[in-house]
Amino acid sequence: MICVLFDIGNIYSTLSWVYRFFSTFKMPFCCTTTQTWVHNIQMGAEYKQYTVQLKRRFRCFTEEYDLFVNGEKKEDHSLSYNVCSPFCCPGGEYEWEQDGHIFLLMYNSSLTLTTSFGEYRLFIDGIDVNTKREFSAFWRRRGWINIFMAVISVLIGLILTLGFRYVLGEGNKFSKAGYAFFALGALVFIFGLIPIFKFQQPRYPYRMPIEQTPNPV
Repeated sequence: MICVLFDIGNIYSTLSWVYRFFSTFKMPFCCTTTQTWVHNIQMGAEYKQYTVQLKRRFRCFTEEYDLFVNGEKKEDHSLSYNVCSPFCCPGGEYEWEQDGHIFLLMYNSSLTLTTSFGEYRLFIDGIDVNTKREFSAFWRRRGWINIFMAVISVLIGLILTLGFRYVLGEGNKFSKAGYAFFALGALVFIFGLIPIFKFQQPRYPYRMPIEQTPNPV
């Protein structure tokens, strides 16, 4: 298993190098998307509202970002695209401190079932503002979801392979569909294992979680 994970790491490193090579060529923007988080954080008896907005401008092999916090643009942010996040390689996250709280934007490239090209997650003091889950628990849960999907894929592959063999006999070309689901299940299984082992410890073990409430508007 360690050897398999090492090989996967080498593949990701190669992909990261290819990405950095092609990102040197400035291509026109393909499209632009915006993610917005509006949240109230309790400070004593009062609540303070934070609005974090991330504008993503897509090129063929890279992205550029504009980050706004409460309407003010952060000119000095170091957020950079990392197609391998959250698995490996630098980039794909940006952390800053504001008003005594730690904000973290982190890219989720492959552990998402809701978008086709990945999305960013916002954590405040180690808590995901959408799900209220602690940082490490959030990623481990995504890993278990991937493992569950991998098991489903393997079962589908098994049913297809045995079914086609029973109906059409040995050596039929349709059995390859089952093998494809086997391969997909193995790949998704590895993607699920990585965050389970990587995020075993809390990112901020000595920091008390803040009390957050969604914006009522």
